[in-house]
Amino acid sequence: MKKTNILKFALTLVMAFAISGVFAQVADADYSEYDGGAAAPNDIDYVTVGSEMGYYALPDPAYHPSYSAPGWALTAGFVWDWTVPTDPGTAATVEYPVATFPANYVEITYPVVGNYVVNVAERAPAAFGGCVDGTPTVLNVTAVAVPTGTMSIAPTGWQEITANQSYQICGDQLAEQITIAFTENVPNGLGAYSFQITETIELLDGAGNPTSATQAETVIEDWAGTSKLKAGNLDGNGDLTTLPSAAFVTATPSFTFTFDSDALNVLQDGGGTDARTRYTYTVTRSGDTGNNDFRSAISHKSDYLAVAPNYYNFTVSTVSFIVNPEPVTGPIYHINNTFNY
Repeated sequence: MKKTNILKFALTLVMAFAISGVFAQVADADYSEYDGGAAAPNDIDYVTVGSEMGYYALPDPAYHPSYSAPGWALTAGFVWDWTVPTDPGTAATVEYPVATFPANYVEITYPVVGNYVVNVAERAPAAFGGCVDGTPTVLNVTAVAVPTGTMSIAPTGWQEITANQSYQICGDQLAEQITIAFTENVPNGLGAYSFQITETIELLDGAGNPTSATQAETVIEDWAGTSKLKAGNLDGNGDLTTLPSAAFVTATPSFTFTFDSDALNVLQDGGGTDARTRYTYTVTRSGDTGNNDFRSAISHKSDYLAVAPNYYNFTVSTVSFIVNPEPVTGPIYHINNTFNY
């Protein structure tokens, strides 16, 4: 019999299985055929460590002639033996069979970082001679560490308040570069991230306390879950970002987005007096300024079976620049010459 690739999924493959309420969570277009002979990175299934993933194997058409639209029926009694004979030192957890799912479906959890090899072999019941596929189909899986992300600045000539996070200087300044860096051990073409950037501009008193805001926290860029930051997609609309001097550099495992701040000018208060001015940039969850976290494309994929999605906190989520007005020296006071006249 001709061998077929693991996870041979036609666009309509899963439709008939949607009769189960549990199974209905799996959409037909979400699965694609795995090709172990493809060029990298498509010859590996990347997942975030600790995730549970579901897989299907295409049944042998000689034994399953009704495995076609609209019923996609399997011949009773057949078993698919799912095993993970190769792991990085800690075995994967294999759940098979899975209640309410077809017999050719499995769920596998990858507990540690490293490479796993998944095997599946179709086995016929005694009524069909009990034959077993002697050359199992293979799927290569790499479990990667959870992604990390951070924000930083490093302006030259500024006074450091907190290293890489907060600086101050005197007088108006040109724009400064801001860096958002992600670390994830996936190929360059798979690095993609969902988060948003906000900007706040405030006037400060001498003690550093805000006296007023000339710009409340405002989202200046947003990469939603369906349109993540990735190579060739510098904003959530698939166009070049509106942020100045934006660039996204991919060099596995480092993925770095840089852009320029606004011009950092000393602003005036309501009375027309120059005031200390703070420009703050923050990274948060896409669509939610109340959460300091993000998702990657691989972690998002790895949450497919999760009850709740996983988000990962930025190590540093806020940076700020303070531009101080130059002091205006007042008049000198002295003892009047007529004091004792």
